[in-house]
Amino acid sequence: MQPEDAARRKEAVDSSGEHLDTFFRTSPEGRLSLDGHAAHIRKSRGGFDLDQDRVYGAFEPETGRLLGENFLLKRAGLGALEVGYWLRRDALGKGIATEMASAMVKTAFEFDKVLRMDLVCNPANERSAAVARRLGFTFEGRLRDRQIAAHHIRGDILCFTLLSTEYPQTAASQLQLEAFDFLGRQVTP
Repeated sequence: MQPEDAARRKEAVDSSGEHLDTFFRTSPEGRLSLDGHAAHIRKSRGGFDLDQDRVYGAFEPETGRLLGENFLLKRAGLGALEVGYWLRRDALGKGIATEMASAMVKTAFEFDKVLRMDLVCNPANERSAAVARRLGFTFEGRLRDRQIAAHHIRGDILCFTLLSTEYPQTAASQLQLEAFDFLGRQVTP
């Protein structure tokens, strides 16, 4: 994402109301400021360049409007990544989350050569659990009383896993995907 995407990110979050409160908890001062969104993008870009957690923006092709973000997170352990995402409220129910997560799954298995991927979600988040199942992830269990990141609310989470040996049979493996390196050159797995 680029610095100019901070305003798009703020609009996506602010227009979604309570829908994104689990991702973007409001402070006593209210919703995150434009400067706060810019700082997040800046930190995310730094992490991306240092091969830490990677954040990708998902934009509407016709308008450039930010639909959401998807992530490849290192916290899953050695040889593994966790896929994550969020969507603005008015983008729900259109298959965008499944497509975003598919792109992350394909990237992780084909470019990063991981052995395992995790997808975790709140037990009440039936949409994300459905995305995991559609992508061929196996439900591993309910992890009790967890807080994975400082901005998360402590509670139970559902854990889904997809192994590299299972990946070739998934729809994500068939996704058409273009990837580019830091210099803008197209790369293939």
